[in-house]
Amino acid sequence: MLLLAILVGCWWLLNKSSFSLDGGSQRLERPILVASGHPEWSPIMWQRGDEIIGVGPELVTKIFDQLGIDVSSEYAGTWDVVQKKAKSGEIDVLVAAYKTSERETYMDYSDAYTVDPVALFVKKGQSFTYNNWDDLVGRNGVATIGDSYGQQFDDFLKTSLTVERVVTAQEAFEKVLAGQADYFVYALYSGQKAIADNNYSEQIEILPKYVAQENFYITISKKSPYNKYLPQVNELIKQYQKDGTIIKLIKKYQDQILSGSIDLGNN
Repeated sequence: MLLLAILVGCWWLLNKSSFSLDGGSQRLERPILVASGHPEWSPIMWQRGDEIIGVGPELVTKIFDQLGIDVSSEYAGTWDVVQKKAKSGEIDVLVAAYKTSERETYMDYSDAYTVDPVALFVKKGQSFTYNNWDDLVGRNGVATIGDSYGQQFDDFLKTSLTVERVVTAQEAFEKVLAGQADYFVYALYSGQKAIADNNYSEQIEILPKYVAQENFYITISKKSPYNKYLPQVNELIKQYQKDGTIIKLIKKYQDQILSGSIDLGNN
């Protein structure tokens, strides 16, 4: 019995750092996953101070909480910088991303959890007929650095279009308003929010036909220890699609943005 007591005591001393006190009871400390996302892509993800908020961060937090893992959704820089950090393994999870062949080399993709329309924003009074991508050939466009608009359109953009890349949506809109670009290609919902934020509603219009409608996925860095949870992540995405959780999250953030009841931070 004395030997057993000694062994138990030694085990407790070796493992006590894995416990924390919570209301007088002991519990195992949960691992913390580092997530991030695009700082200007509401309502799915955007920057507020030093964090990323929106549908994507809340969904990722909800999913990994079910798996016993805490999530820290951190602002980690511009979208191109965030992707580089996911590639290096500094960031475990991107809360939302389009699928491209280049990104698939360093991240594992979940099942899609929502669809994101991509639109063309033009200066009022200077709209043009747009039926397909060929209608953009010969025109000057602008887009934000690091953004994808789906693999097929990305490939077409590189080979057939003249598009300048800038850091922020505001810079892009300024290019359009100054006549330095004929159109700004951007996510519909994020563009609508940027128009409202900058009082551009009397100066900018949106062409009726979308450039694309792309799926949003949760991605996990191939260098992250959490990519082993991808099957469970997919099961929970299916569950939250079926029970309406994801639709409710989208509506929640859209309503808060439109009503002005949410802190939009630095976006």
